[in-house]
Amino acid sequence: MKDYNNNSNPSSKEVRVHQMTAKETVGNIQNISKNIRDYSQRVRETMNTLRESGAIPEMAEAIREASFAVRDTVKDINETTQELKKNGVIVDAASAVEHALKSAEQSLATAKEISTDAGKASPNTTKAMHDGIDRVKKETSQVTKKMVKGIKHKQAT
Repeated sequence: MKDYNNNSNPSSKEVRVHQMTAKETVGNIQNISKNIRDYSQRVRETMNTLRESGAIPEMAEAIREASFAVRDTVKDINETTQELKKNGVIVDAASAVEHALKSAEQSLATAKEISTDAGKASPNTTKAMHDGIDRVKKETSQVTKKMVKGIKHKQAT
């Protein structure tokens, strides 16, 4: 066995190895064997108890019912998405959002023109109106992009 105490690398940690005697090794093997027998007996007893209690068939029936529920749910989801696709609901919704975005941008442009005209009449009002318009435009754009992204994601699925 390699002697780790004479390691020439001073930065490595010292490793100590405990060498078991033959008697200790045999004792450990006997303990392991006893544990294997004990665990095997527990497994047998547990399986007998499960079989006698009817828990195994009950569990199998529960799994069967759950798999039917999953199958039916997936079927319903598939039918619904196919119907939405067939009726063009997703495309129509995306188109409506796009139209709303364009209308909002046009409204903002008009409001900006109004604020410019008003700014000529009142310089303090101009900054406040520009700030408000910029904030509305930014928030409207963000919300619209999120909606379009969500619709496109649904459309892809």
